[in-house]
Parts: sequence; C-alpha cells; structure tokens
Amino acid sequence: MERKTDIAAQVTRMFQDHLNIKVPGPDTDLVAQGMLDSLALVDLILRIEEDMGVVVDMETLEIEDFRTVHSISDYLIAARNGSAS
Repeated sequence: MERKTDIAAQVTRMFQDHLNIKVPGPDTDLVAQGMLDSLALVDLILRIEEDMGVVVDMETLEIEDFRTVHSISDYLIAARNGSAS
C-alpha cells in the first residue's frame, strides 16, 4: 500500500503537470483559494481515473474530499480500500 505522502506527491504533480496549478502546500484549500473550479475538478477526476486507476463515483462525490491535496490523498486511499464516500 502506498503511503499518504507518496499519493500526495502524485496529486501535487498532477496539479502542476496537467492542470498548470502550483499548489502552495498539501493543506491549502484549493476551492477557497480559487485554484480548483468546476472545470479543473473534472480534469482532475479524469486524470485520477486514468493515471491512478481509481474510479470516482460522481453520485457520492463530496467537494470536501477534493479541497486539499491531503483530503484528495485520503479519498484515494479510501477508494483503493473500497471505503470512499
């Protein structure tokens, strides 16, 4: 199982490499800072599904799970363990 820090590093790279968003830190509220809007969120979800093999269930998607790099990492760990919200 991957560590949270490894997943957080992957997510940070996704933001930088594919969304052209430089995340200041893993606990930065990306929504409140205006860095993650609805279009960027869709792009991020597609990238997560393609690169990490995690299917994001749009029926149960909660924006709180995608506010910070750490919350995204927690979501991905839970999804891989079959317990994502």
